[in-house]
Amino acid sequence: MSQAPAGILGRFRGLIRRSLAARLVTIATVSVIGLVIMGWIAHAQFNRQLLRLLIDPEIQSVADNLIGNSGPGLEGELALQDLPYDPRYLQPLSGRYFQIARIRDDGELDVQMISPSLFDVTIPLDKKIRDQLFGPDAPRGPRFLDMPGPDDEPLRVIARVEEIPQVEGRYLYLVGVAPRAILAPAANLVGLAFAVFVAFCALMVAAVTLLQIRVGLEPLHALQRDIADVRRGDSEKLQTDYPAEIQPVTEELNALLDHNREVVERARRHVGNLAHALKTPIAVLKNAAASGTSDDVLRQSVDEMEAFVERQLRRARVAARAEARAGAQAPTIAYRTPVLQNLQDLVFMMEQKYDHTKAVDISIEAEGDVTFRGEREDLLEMVANLIDNACKYGRSQVIVRLLPPFESDGMMEVVVEDDGPGLSEEELARAMARGARLDEAAPGQGLGLSILKETVDLYAGELLFERGALGGLKARLRLPATD
Repeated sequence: MSQAPAGILGRFRGLIRRSLAARLVTIATVSVIGLVIMGWIAHAQFNRQLLRLLIDPEIQSVADNLIGNSGPGLEGELALQDLPYDPRYLQPLSGRYFQIARIRDDGELDVQMISPSLFDVTIPLDKKIRDQLFGPDAPRGPRFLDMPGPDDEPLRVIARVEEIPQVEGRYLYLVGVAPRAILAPAANLVGLAFAVFVAFCALMVAAVTLLQIRVGLEPLHALQRDIADVRRGDSEKLQTDYPAEIQPVTEELNALLDHNREVVERARRHVGNLAHALKTPIAVLKNAAASGTSDDVLRQSVDEMEAFVERQLRRARVAARAEARAGAQAPTIAYRTPVLQNLQDLVFMMEQKYDHTKAVDISIEAEGDVTFRGEREDLLEMVANLIDNACKYGRSQVIVRLLPPFESDGMMEVVVEDDGPGLSEEELARAMARGARLDEAAPGQGLGLSILKETVDLYAGELLFERGALGGLKARLRLPATD
């Protein structure tokens, strides 16, 4: 039996998660229930205040009148000179009663007189009420009580313990009124007013909820329609006139669309790079096949083609990874690469590579380690390209600096500087063009710097060239960092 409510609750939670309209209806239902509860509490408090405002002053005035008219009778007993001025205390079961009783030494009561309205019954007092009124710890002064009266009718009672001059003993004066007869007309009227008010509020909440579902959620329907237009090719981007709460979502969707277009465009460029890189080896293979060239030439051409294909596949892998495009402020932490140790490994490899060809002093300057927001292979490929070019064209000295990220943009910086001849502005522009080369004697197809620039762009980084303090080229590679 317990599984059924759990299943219903589970389905309700699923509906809440899937539907904004269901959430609004639930909130409206809870609000209406809250209004009903508050109306019931307010109605009860109103009735309680009516008791204090209408009944308590009346019964206190009657009690004062009874005590003021009390005195000794012919034989010294308690007697009343006049009855209360309200004739309803004389009518049987009218809802207004009084009772005077003498308090005995043992705590029991001897009823001395009752109002004619009580007819032949008395107002019963159990021991707990007697202890509250005239027990050893009972406070002095009048007490207002709610207690049963004749025929168990609820009574609002004032109780006073008084000593009458020239009359022996203490006497308990009780004056009670049945509040139902007095408060019923007002309570019914107020109850009706509260019911109308609560019903009006419930209808207003329901109307506002329906209006919110139809009007408040309309921007979401418009967003759905605009996304469908983009999917069908009728529009390139989402509209920008959405409410402020939805605007960040549309901006992120537009950024995603732009990113997808960039990925496609980069893929096209990579295909062009691959075709450009394979053009020469294919021509060599065709000439070798036609002229019967040796296997060494064929093997070298095949190796070059394989290297170029592998390089472009790595570039395609980077371009397809959306995290790389997120930039320095992106929240992703999927790729975290320590930089300093990888720089040291690269420097060691370059020293081994150029040790037998030229004497190059490669040094690293770093205040501390930083973390690159990207993959290790991409970092190694970008920095290795710069250090390799610096070692190739530098005379005797290469400096690699690692600068921590600035708080303003969160971009760390790798600076590679050499003492070579450097490049002019025209030569820098040529070097960044795909396929262009400054040193025709050096091996390669001229794709290194241009592909490096594309990789930097994938990480929303920056690659700058300028004249260095050593006299040669100074390359500044700025990439996103993370904690």
